[in-house]
Amino acid sequence: MPICLSPNGKTEYAGSAPPDELIVGTLRGIHFFERTGGTWECRRTALDHLHISALLHEPESGKLFAGCHGYGEAGGLFVSDDGGAHWDKCVEGLVHEHIYTIAAQKRPDGIVLYAGTEPPGLFRSVDLGASWEELPGILKVPGTDKWTFPPPPHIAHVKQVAFHPNHPDTVYVLIEQGAVLKSEDRGESWRELDSYASDADSFYRDVHRLAFAQNDPARLHLATGDGLYRSEDAGETWEHLQGRTDRVGYPDALFVDPDDDDIVYLGGAGDAPETWRTEGGAFAGFIVSVDAGDSWQERMAGLPDPIEGNVEAMAMFHWPGGAAFFAGTAVGDVFISEDRGAHWALLTGGLPPISKARHYRHFLSADEKARIEGEARSEAGNAA
Repeated sequence: MPICLSPNGKTEYAGSAPPDELIVGTLRGIHFFERTGGTWECRRTALDHLHISALLHEPESGKLFAGCHGYGEAGGLFVSDDGGAHWDKCVEGLVHEHIYTIAAQKRPDGIVLYAGTEPPGLFRSVDLGASWEELPGILKVPGTDKWTFPPPPHIAHVKQVAFHPNHPDTVYVLIEQGAVLKSEDRGESWRELDSYASDADSFYRDVHRLAFAQNDPARLHLATGDGLYRSEDAGETWEHLQGRTDRVGYPDALFVDPDDDDIVYLGGAGDAPETWRTEGGAFAGFIVSVDAGDSWQERMAGLPDPIEGNVEAMAMFHWPGGAAFFAGTAVGDVFISEDRGAHWALLTGGLPPISKARHYRHFLSADEKARIEGEARSEAGNAA
C-alpha cells in the first residue's frame, strides 16, 4: 500500500508490513518511489507543472487524489484511477480551486471526501470526487472577519479536516489563521472552540494540526503557531504544553502513536517563518513525548544538524508492531525512520521543494528566487 507525503494531505496510513511505495508531492508535481531491497528509486513523475499541496490515497477505491496550490490553471483537484499514470481534473461544484487539504472518511454508507480551500471553503463529495457540494456553515460562525494569513494577499485557508474516531458525525476543521471549528451534524452547523487562544499569543489563532488519542478521543492535541496544546475534554478547555521558545516552537506535524495514547510525536520549525531568514534557518526538529506531552526528548539521530530548509511535510505508516515516519523538506530532501523516529536516514535528495505555499522561498538564493518569480510571471502572462 502506498503512503503519501505532502504538506496538507493525509498524514497517517496503515498496512500489514513496512511500506515499499512512497508518493511525494512537490513544487513541480508528484514523484513516485518504490523500494527494492533496501534502495528507494523514483520510478516516474506526474503533474510536473503543478505545485502539489495535498495528496490522498483512498484504499477502498484505490483512487489517488492531488490538490494544488494556485488559482485558475495552476489550481484544482485531480484524481487518478491507475496509480498516478493518468489524471482527470475533478472540480465540479468546487467554487474555489486553490486546494489546501483533502481528507477521507469511511462511513457505513461509503467513503466521503472533504476538500478545504483558500479562501476558506469546505466541500464534500459522496461520489469519490466526481462532484462536490459546499458546506457553507463554516462561514456562519462569529469572527470570520478576523480570519487572515500573514503573507499577501492575507487570505486564510482551511488547513485540516479531522474526524472523531468513534462518532462519524463529529468533524473538526482548522482555519489558518482563524479558528478551531467543531460540527456534530456532519458539517451542517459549526461552533468555535477558542479557549486555547490568548491576547498574549504571537499570532491570531494560528492553528496547524489536530490529533486524537485513539483510546480516549476526548484527549486532543493541537499544534499551533504558538506551540502545542492538550485538551482532555474534546476541545472545550486546553493546557499549553510547548511554546515558541521550546525546541519545536512552530510545530506542524503531529501524531499520537496508534499503540499508545501517551506517546506523542511533534515535528516542525524552531520558530515562525518570519525568523527563518534573519536567524539563518528554520532549525526544524522532531521530538517525542511518552507522557502525553508533559515532557519531551529529541529524536534527531541521522538527521542533519541543522536540517537544511524546513520540514514541510510528515507522514506516518503503521503496521503490527512497527511504525515508520517520512519527512520532506523545503529544499527537496526526504528522510525516513523505520523505528518510530529513533534513527533517520536520507531516502532521497534533489527533488523540487516540498512546501506549503511559499515557504520554500525562504531558502532560495537571490538568483533562484528571481528565476522562479520570473517563471511565475511568465506563466501568469501565458494564462491571461
